[in-house]
Amino acid sequence: MKRINKKNAFLIGMSMIMTMGLTVLSASAGEEFAPVVKLPEKLENRGMWVNMIKNWVVPSKEEVGIPAYPGSVIVALQGKSWMEANGEKMDTLPSLTLATKDEPAKVTAFYKEKLADWKHKNQMNMFDIFWTGKETFNNMDVTESATTPNLVIMEAFSAQTDFLPGAKTAITIVYKPAK
Repeated sequence: MKRINKKNAFLIGMSMIMTMGLTVLSASAGEEFAPVVKLPEKLENRGMWVNMIKNWVVPSKEEVGIPAYPGSVIVALQGKSWMEANGEKMDTLPSLTLATKDEPAKVTAFYKEKLADWKHKNQMNMFDIFWTGKETFNNMDVTESATTPNLVIMEAFSAQTDFLPGAKTAITIVYKPAK
């Protein structure tokens, strides 16, 4: 079985997001989920990123319903969208990605405690996945990963470390907005 390296897994994920279509999250009441990253001055295409980030509307803690990792910052947002799979149009859940300078093991321990009633597995010794709802979860199936509330913890790489120098961990949260 061929293993997918972290960079390819990220690229696949970003490709899925681009395929679904980027949307701006709707405004929400309450305290923001987490702060948005302050981009470094020496970032390639910084102007483009600054313009994109200024349009982000960060969901509230209540809307996400999952705790933000302490000290983490938002490096990506994806609003509720839709996709087509097997000839069917389906709604996808919103998601966000956080970055932190803490090690993945520390982040995983935090979420094992905070999401004790969620299911958890380590995938190929590459990332940890938490999910709720279904008994089993196939994160490699885009229809499941985009429509089932889940949280993925993995080592940060260029996409996150460019935005947050020194980042060691990326946390992607796909959530069902609280009403």
